[in-house]
Amino acid sequence: MRVFFMSEIQVILFRQAGKIHYQGHSLAIAAEQLVVTSSDVSVVMEERQSGLHLFCYPGELHALYNEVADLLSPADQSEPFKIAPFKAMPVFNELSNVIEQLKGSRRLLMTFIFTYCLGMDNHYFSGLLRYFLAHNNKMLSYLEVHFMQPWSVARFAENLQVEVHKLNLFFYKNYGTSAKQWLLERRLNYARHLLLETEKKVTDIALDSGFSHHSHFTDSFKKRFHCSPKAIRSTLA
Repeated sequence: MRVFFMSEIQVILFRQAGKIHYQGHSLAIAAEQLVVTSSDVSVVMEERQSGLHLFCYPGELHALYNEVADLLSPADQSEPFKIAPFKAMPVFNELSNVIEQLKGSRRLLMTFIFTYCLGMDNHYFSGLLRYFLAHNNKMLSYLEVHFMQPWSVARFAENLQVEVHKLNLFFYKNYGTSAKQWLLERRLNYARHLLLETEKKVTDIALDSGFSHHSHFTDSFKKRFHCSPKAIRSTLA
């Protein structure tokens, strides 16, 4: 019997009926089903635009684990965790609509989907998230802790004692993007959190989030969130 591994998670929302192919097998999937499987499983939908197709990378799952940790069941030490080739769960039409509306915010989308999955099968998905946490290495942990430092990609590579191109390969494998783009996105999201949750000055938040220049922070923030840092804070007034 083949042991099933996952290098990343593939999430598919079937609004219409379709099929998945894995290990030489083909399985029909009914409409309004959420399927969680590995990246090497292929998908056939009657209408490609009908639904959602999302790949979740190890680094993203590492961050997600911390967000949903309170929802996880206690670790089961009695037997090793076994990954299922796929998990299919029914979703109501209203839930499918919410999932599709969250497509513009990848982090919120992943949190919403896995919160639902934990509600449907807490034991399995608690084990799955712990599986990815255990397979993350020290490099991922280092990046999560130090992303707000105003360091360049070259400085991160030097600190980690790897070449820049190897660091970029690592990011593409674990996050699906370049090191520079991941750092920018992580810093902007952190800055947005500080803007909404604290009363710090915008200039201080820029520095605390890893931006050396206030103008670069403001321009990047506007491009990412389509409004200025001051404007997003004013929405709470």
